[in-house]
Amino acid sequence: MIPSWNGLELLKRFLPSVIAAAIQYSKQFKAPTEIVIVDDGSVDETVAWLLGQGFVAVDGKEKGTGDEGEIGRGGDGEIDSERHSSSAYSSTPSLRLIKNETNRGFGPACNRGFESTSHPLVFLLNNDVDVDVDSIAPLVENFADASVFAVHCRVFDLESGRECGSGKVGSFSSGFIRVHRSYVIVPEIGAGTESGEQTLRYSMFASGGSAMFDRRTFLEIGGFDRLHAPMYWEDVDISYRAWKRGLSVLYEPRSVVHHRVSSTMRNVNQRSVRRMQQRNRLIYHWVNLHDGLLMASHIMWVALLAFTAPLRLQPGFLVSLMAALKKLPQIRERRLEEKRAARRSDRDVFRIFTSLEKRPDVIAYDNYADLEATPSRQ
Repeated sequence: MIPSWNGLELLKRFLPSVIAAAIQYSKQFKAPTEIVIVDDGSVDETVAWLLGQGFVAVDGKEKGTGDEGEIGRGGDGEIDSERHSSSAYSSTPSLRLIKNETNRGFGPACNRGFESTSHPLVFLLNNDVDVDVDSIAPLVENFADASVFAVHCRVFDLESGRECGSGKVGSFSSGFIRVHRSYVIVPEIGAGTESGEQTLRYSMFASGGSAMFDRRTFLEIGGFDRLHAPMYWEDVDISYRAWKRGLSVLYEPRSVVHHRVSSTMRNVNQRSVRRMQQRNRLIYHWVNLHDGLLMASHIMWVALLAFTAPLRLQPGFLVSLMAALKKLPQIRERRLEEKRAARRSDRDVFRIFTSLEKRPDVIAYDNYADLEATPSRQ
C-alpha cells in the first residue's frame, strides 16, 4: 500500500519495482496480492495516470466525508499487470486506487488504505522506494509468530548507496525516549551462542516508508494517531503502542529496499517540517510515557529547553511546544486510553533493548561513520 501526494514522477519511477516484487511473491507462493495507492488530494496528473495503467478507483470508506464510490477504471497501460479477485490466486496483483478529495496527511491516508483492504498483511511503502524483487517473503515469514505486529526492511539511500535504515534500539535519556540509534547483526561474532531469544531482531519502531504490518492489529490499536496529522512520528507512536501492548516489532535484513530520501518533502518549507516534527515528538511522549519518574524528567527537560530556546537561537521549539499544548484535551484522552491498554511498562520496553545491545552479535551505532569503522558488519 502506497500513500502518495503529488507523486506522479516518483510513481512512474518506483511503482514498477513494487509490482515486480508482488508478482514474484505470488508466483513463488501462489498467493494473491493487491497494490493499493491512496492518492491524498494530488493536484498533478497522478489519478489519470494510474487509471491509465489499469488501476481501478474504489470507495475507500473515507469516514465522515460522503466520499464517492467507484470513480473510474483504467484500460491497458505501460504497467504489465491485470486485476483479479483477492479471493483467488493470480500471479499478477490487483490494482486499486483510493482518492482523497483533499490532502489529509500521511497518517489519515494510510489509515484509509488499511481500512479498505482485506488482506491480513499490509506492506506499507513510500512512493519513492525501490523494492528488491525478493523482499516480500522474508517479511511474511516473521508473522508466523502471532505476537509480531510489524517488520521493517533494511534500507539503503538510493543516491549514496549508504545504509540508512536498519534495526532501531530504544532507550530513555535526557528526558526523551530515544528511538533512532541503529544496530546491525554480525552473525559470525555470535556464532555458537544463539538461542531463541538471541536470534530475534527486535526494533523500536517500523518505519512507515518500508514495513509490513498485521492489518487486524493495526486497526485494533487504532491505526496511526490523528494527533500526529498531517505527518511525522505516527510510525514511532504506533510501534511503541504495540510494544506496550505486549507485541513486538522486528527488523528483517533480508528484505532490502532503496529509498530516495524525503523526495516528496523536499518542496515543503523545511522550517515548518522541523516544527511539525518537534510538535509530534512532544505529543508522542505526552500520550505514551507513563512512568512517573521518567515523565517528571521529561517535563523538566522540556521546561529547560523552552527556557533556553531564545539563547540557543531555536525559537521554533517554543512554537512547537505551544502547538502541542493546544492539543492537551485530546492528548489527555489518548493518554488514558493507552494507559488502560498497556501490558508492558516503559521500563519493560527499554529493558528489551538493553538486553539486545548486550548480545555479542549486535553492533549498535549512532551514525554511519561509526558503522563504517566497524571491521566486521553484515
